[in-house]
Amino acid sequence: MDLRHRLSICCIAVLSAAVTFAMPEIPLDSAKALGRARGRKIDTGLVFVNGKYISAPYIVERWGTGIRINGIQVTGQIVDWVEFLKTQEGFKLVPAENTPKSESGSDTKSDSLDDLFSDDDSSDAGESSLDDLFDDDPPPAKKKPASRSRKPRKPKAEPSYSFEGEFTHNEASKALLQKINSLRTDIDKHLRSGGFICCGDNYSRVLGDAGASMRLLERLPLLMRKHEDLKSFTAAVRAAGMIYFPDELYGDLFSNRLDYRKLDKRCKKWKKELEWDKVLEESGTPLF
Repeated sequence: MDLRHRLSICCIAVLSAAVTFAMPEIPLDSAKALGRARGRKIDTGLVFVNGKYISAPYIVERWGTGIRINGIQVTGQIVDWVEFLKTQEGFKLVPAENTPKSESGSDTKSDSLDDLFSDDDSSDAGESSLDDLFDDDPPPAKKKPASRSRKPRKPKAEPSYSFEGEFTHNEASKALLQKINSLRTDIDKHLRSGGFICCGDNYSRVLGDAGASMRLLERLPLLMRKHEDLKSFTAAVRAAGMIYFPDELYGDLFSNRLDYRKLDKRCKKWKKELEWDKVLEESGTPLF
């Protein structure tokens, strides 16, 4: 493999959004209030969700406060739904309340690690050293200091909110919505350009351009068929030039290695499309 090919394969980007790890569900209320914005069908590009290949065609949509591809959630909340509610007149923050006391009126007893271990370094109190055990005239045993009473820590109460009324768009909420729509548009354009996107619960989105997509299709199916353990698979994928993937992504791809059949099929189809485009270009026929 020459250096140009290797660099092209590695031409990927790891992008962080407001929420990128362990994607929480998009609030249903946000979907009801904000609706959805869908793009047109996309026949190009590659999409992997938690290592599983999602077959084209693709439709990228904003659904409430997040993004979905073919109905599969691929982001967390780009803008938290609470931020939208804060733009409404009926929004109220409910102050956090103190932790309730027990029926006896005293603070509830805590079994935290702070209660099990004192601040004093007295782990050797009352014990004799090895030299003392064999000394003819051992010193008197150390007295264990009296333990100090510690007040249990109260769990921190989180503030909540209430909203009364019907959500109505205003200038502030429209500005927040535009941020989410802009990301949807960016992902849509990226796939239309032939790029790939890998989304997962435990890592940031990974993007690659059209050249990286083709080389991914050419190499990944073979590696999926050939390697039967994660360690050798990861080493082989890295050796093929895909060295910037998060460790968790290698594991997800390995867990879904039976997808090599679909990837092989997609690769053959893509090559035929490129060959046909080349024929049209050489004949002077416009591609669009």
